[in-house]
Amino acid sequence: MRTDARDQARLQRRLEVLRLPVAPLQRHGFVMPSDPAATMREPEAVGVGPDGTALAVWRYREGIDRKQVTWHVGGRRRVVGAVDVETDLRVSFVQPLPEERVLLAAARAEPGAVNAEVWTSSGDLKHRGYVGDAIEELLTTPSGKVWAGYFDEAMGGSGPEGHGLARFREDLTAEWLYPLDAGLPYISDCYSLNVEGETAYFCPYTEFHILSAAGERVTDWGPSPYRSAHNLLRSGADLAVLTGWGSEYDVATLLRISRDGVRQEGGQCRVVLPDGMEARGLRYTCRGDVLHAFIRSTWYSINLDGLSTAAGRTPA
Repeated sequence: MRTDARDQARLQRRLEVLRLPVAPLQRHGFVMPSDPAATMREPEAVGVGPDGTALAVWRYREGIDRKQVTWHVGGRRRVVGAVDVETDLRVSFVQPLPEERVLLAAARAEPGAVNAEVWTSSGDLKHRGYVGDAIEELLTTPSGKVWAGYFDEAMGGSGPEGHGLARFREDLTAEWLYPLDAGLPYISDCYSLNVEGETAYFCPYTEFHILSAAGERVTDWGPSPYRSAHNLLRSGADLAVLTGWGSEYDVATLLRISRDGVRQEGGQCRVVLPDGMEARGLRYTCRGDVLHAFIRSTWYSINLDGLSTAAGRTPA
């Protein structure tokens, strides 16, 4: 297809998308440093833990290796906890661990180089390790396990990234790697990752099957009718896949797991800001049935029920 024809097709699809019903994000809370005058205005990384607590990492204006990690809960415009750490990591991910510890990780690293650290709430370094290169998403569990999904530049890597999905212990040693020879869909890119409890739910490129992993077991629920979504929500048998390619960057599609596999159940909708403006440039995290979205210091969210209401899905 010629470039101008592709552009026309994308424009036509975007015009179709703009006619979809909208699902407004709700303002959930805020993230901020404890000393705004001393730190950069935007967080270097944000994340949401298993209990819904948000964490943010802030670079200090002075002291290149000094950062502050803050904790936040929904509905409060204040810091509920903070710790300063001395690290040279270019932090892409931040997650909580048991005993008020915090995990920091960089998305990129040379093979075998340190790209993850575990810190205590008093600012002491507890563990350092390598959790793979080309990390797409990283989420922790209530027991302290660490799930990491990798994007396509990890293909062919000799470390955990070569498996597409891996689980680590709290000391950053690998506990489980996605099997490559078990007849399961190959993970070229772990497009979407959602961790609820101790279980990971994911939908990888290129086959776009809905899968889950718990303990040593992987379950393949079947191919997704909608491909290319970068986020996945789940509540029981109900699913939503969100943020697709190109013109569909704000589209949510409702799915349901049945005895016959995964089918579309209900329609589609657009995720927008509370005032109806387009939701662009947000950082997303999926936890169970809740989509968390951050832009600068504002924290938004929407749950699967909100998407279902907008898109017209009937209850299971």
